Amino acid sequence: MDRFILQKSENSKYDWICVDMFNYIVVEFKNKQFNETQYFRFLEDINSPDALTLAKCANEMAEWLRYNHYDKIF
Repeated sequence: MDRFILQKSENSKYDWICVDMFNYIVVEFKNKQFNETQYFRFLEDINSPDALTLAKCANEMAEWLRYNHYDKIF
């Protein structure tokens, strides 16, 4: 199973939704405006990870997006 899944948003004010399937974290963002519009949330009602873990997961997701979908974030 892939760790990250990117899909077009259908019911959100954002254009794209990226899901971290291992950590159940979601980021939503507008097309070509990732840094300006990113909105992170949890996919499920889980115990919130500590700030360092959350920051690491967010960084890994951003790096994956930059490497695989640069045209959608910038």
